[in-house]
Amino acid sequence: MSIRHIVCVGMCLLASACASTQLNYNTADLASSLNSLQKRQIFFNLSQAIADPEFVPSQVTISIGVAQTANSVSPTISVPLGPSLATATRVTSGTRPNVQSTSTLGAASPSLGLQVTDAWNQSWTMVPANSSNQLGRLRTLYQYATGTLPHSDPNTALSQEEAEKQFLCEYPLQAQAVSPQSGNVIFKLYGCRDNHAGPSRTRVIHADPTFTQGPNCIVCIDDLNASNLRPYVNPNLKYHFIRSADEKTGDLVKVGSYETTTFYVCGVAGGRCPAVPGQAPFDGRKAFSDFILFVYEAMSIPSATGSGRSTGGSFVYSVR
Repeated sequence: MSIRHIVCVGMCLLASACASTQLNYNTADLASSLNSLQKRQIFFNLSQAIADPEFVPSQVTISIGVAQTANSVSPTISVPLGPSLATATRVTSGTRPNVQSTSTLGAASPSLGLQVTDAWNQSWTMVPANSSNQLGRLRTLYQYATGTLPHSDPNTALSQEEAEKQFLCEYPLQAQAVSPQSGNVIFKLYGCRDNHAGPSRTRVIHADPTFTQGPNCIVCIDDLNASNLRPYVNPNLKYHFIRSADEKTGDLVKVGSYETTTFYVCGVAGGRCPAVPGQAPFDGRKAFSDFILFVYEAMSIPSATGSGRSTGGSFVYSVR
C-alpha cells in the first residue's frame, strides 16, 4: 500500500472517532440541560405568581431532544511525476540582432492539503401551554404553591382546609369532550365562589378519570365506582410551601431563584418553619420535587383517541 493510501485511511479513521466522541458529548450535554431548563421556567412562574396578581403562566413541556454531529476531513496530496523544465528565448533588435536562450530546471516538491469541518446541532422540541384550561391549571397550581390564591380578605391567610376547597373549585380538570357517550366521571363541588360578592354555588365537574388516578394526580378520586365521588387535593401537593426572602426564618433553605427573587422551603420536616393554620409538618425539598412533577401533570391533556395523555402541538428550539 502506498504512503498516499495510508494517509487517507488514517484520516478517515480519525474523523470517524472524533465524530463519535463529539456526538456522545453533545448528547450528554443536551440531556443534562433538561433539569435546569424545567427549573428555570418554574422559578420564573413562581416569581410572577408572587409579584403579579394578574399573571398568566408561560410554560412549555420539552418532549424531544436531538443531538447531531458531523465531522469531515478532506486531505489532498500532490506528487509530481518528474522535474519541471522551463525555457525562455529573448531576441534583441538592432544592426546586429542577438538571440539569447535560457533554460531553467526545477525540482518540484510534493504537497499536502487538509480541510477539516466540525458541525454540530442540538435542539429541543417544546410543547407550549396554549389552551385556557392548561393555563388555568398552571395558574392555580402556582398560586397554591406560593399562597397567593385570591380570596375575599387578602390580609388573612387561608387555612389548609380553606385553600384545598378553593383549589378544587378553581382547578380546571382535564376532561374529554362532554357528551352523553363521553368517558368522563361527573361530580359536584359545593360552596364555590365566582368573581363577585354573591352567594356561593354548586359546580358540576366533568373529568377524565385518567387524571384522577395514580401517585401524580393533582385532584384525586380513590373509588371511581362509588355512588358519591369524593375528589381531594393530592396530599403531596403542599399549600404555600414556597416562601420568599422576607419570610426566611428557622430551618428554611434555598431551592433556587429568578433574578432578584429567591425561593425557600422548609429543609427539615417538623423544623422551625412558617406554616398555614391546620397544616401538618412536611419536608419542603420533597414538596418542591413533587411540585415539578405536578407541573408536568397540569400540562398534559387527554389524548385525541379518548384514552391516555398527550402534550399537544410543538415547536423546535435549536442551537447550532
